[in-house]
Amino acid sequence: MRPGREIDARIAKEVFGYNVWAQAKVLFENAEKGDRPLRNYSKELEWAWEVAEKMKITLIPVEGGQWFAFTGPTDRNGWESPQAVLKFLEAGNYNECGAAVGEKPAAVICEAALRAAEKRRAASETPTEATAEATSEVAAPAEDQNQIH
Repeated sequence: MRPGREIDARIAKEVFGYNVWAQAKVLFENAEKGDRPLRNYSKELEWAWEVAEKMKITLIPVEGGQWFAFTGPTDRNGWESPQAVLKFLEAGNYNECGAAVGEKPAAVICEAALRAAEKRRAASETPTEATAEATSEVAAPAEDQNQIH
């Protein structure tokens, strides 16, 4: 995913539940404190951090100037310790999780958040909705929900 306005709009809609619209070629969002210009979530760490807090994202620096962003399951309100994160990762149950690696921390926070939001939305669909959607699309098989993406 490339950082930019499309990702920012998806974050506003899919993570925060805001409406997004254009007015005089400027994108706006209806945040909790009122309407405002759409934040640059995918490019500015100041705004990406709001995403990290909302989704309980763990951000870890890795070799080569890269960052690893990971959002755990919805039943967690954070981690007890760094060891708890490692233990969870080793267990391999990533059903509601999202992850990303890249050079720009704001971008990987947003990518991990959107991947988790997609998995959570898919998991919350009723079997009838999921079946109807699967039969209406002609595409490659769905990715394994237990892989980190």
